[in-house]
Amino acid sequence: MAVKRFGKPKGFDLVDDYKSKAAYLKDHFTRMWTRFNFFLSIHSGLFFGTVIASEKNKWWIPLFGILAALVWYVFGAQDRYLVALYKQEVEQTAQKIESKYRLEDYNYIGQTENTKNIKVIQRIYQWRSDLFSTTKLAAWFPLAVLALWLVRFVSLGAK
Repeated sequence: MAVKRFGKPKGFDLVDDYKSKAAYLKDHFTRMWTRFNFFLSIHSGLFFGTVIASEKNKWWIPLFGILAALVWYVFGAQDRYLVALYKQEVEQTAQKIESKYRLEDYNYIGQTENTKNIKVIQRIYQWRSDLFSTTKLAAWFPLAVLALWLVRFVSLGAK
């Protein structure tokens, strides 16, 4: 059975499409950082638990920390994937707008590379790293926390 492909719906507007995609990306950022804060709170509580727990019960807290960090990493990596996907959708729509309206100096929302007529000088107080961009930290940070929990677990086992 063949799948019917439809053209643009009646009343379709690229600008409205762009606004919708940009809003969806913004909303995803909100959800992503809410999850980040949730997991950060869990790990803060677990860390405090290692401080106040009796020696007999201290070993199990890093196990929960390891499990929570793994779950956090999965969420962070999936969130990062969706950010990349949604940013590409915004970029594609922006390129269509640029082409349709023959814009020469157009920069879309969130564009960090190949900007036209916009140059931000990197300084000690304002810089960007592609490797450690803010949204990539949603996945990198849980891996760092996982490493800390593993070290803590091993150090408790060595005692």
